[in-house]
Amino acid sequence: MRQPILPFIALSAALALAGCGSEKTVTATNESVSDVAKKVADSGMKFNPGRWESTMKFEKLEMEGLPPEAKEMMSKMLGKDRTFASCLTKEQAEKPEAKFFGQADERCKYDTFSMGGGKIDAKMTCKSEGGAQAVNMAGTYTPDAYQMTMSINGQGPEGKAMSMQMALAAKHKGECTGKEDMKAGAPG
Repeated sequence: MRQPILPFIALSAALALAGCGSEKTVTATNESVSDVAKKVADSGMKFNPGRWESTMKFEKLEMEGLPPEAKEMMSKMLGKDRTFASCLTKEQAEKPEAKFFGQADERCKYDTFSMGGGKIDAKMTCKSEGGAQAVNMAGTYTPDAYQMTMSINGQGPEGKAMSMQMALAAKHKGECTGKEDMKAGAPG
């Protein structure tokens, strides 16, 4: 179940790049996650270092062929907020490494990516051992917050059909406290 979360990590890190450069626009077509991450980092968009608090909520979660116990466990996840905090240092904010974007491998590729003017819209294809997933992401951002929805449709484990939708919201909350769940560049 961890594989479909990879695009969420990649994009949630990229969204923090809204910062002072919201007038800039980054677009890409048929490019790797690392190439898009580099474009965003090179665009001059700045992001705020410090503590970021995020809330993720699964709104839809369906997988073909799940045993009843697994279906029950998944249904308990629906509609419940999962919260976590991450810390981004000043050095990481000024010069993010590729792993900051949460994607060390190239299982995912952006079909289209557009970020600018406070809006983000992306379509991505991810491949795994079980099959492929189509990922659609859309949202808004400011220097200190972002909101987005992400839907994933395709094949999950063992090639079985899966469909997932989640909402994500995050806010910059000042200085790091040392009690964050994740460190930038080392996603959970």
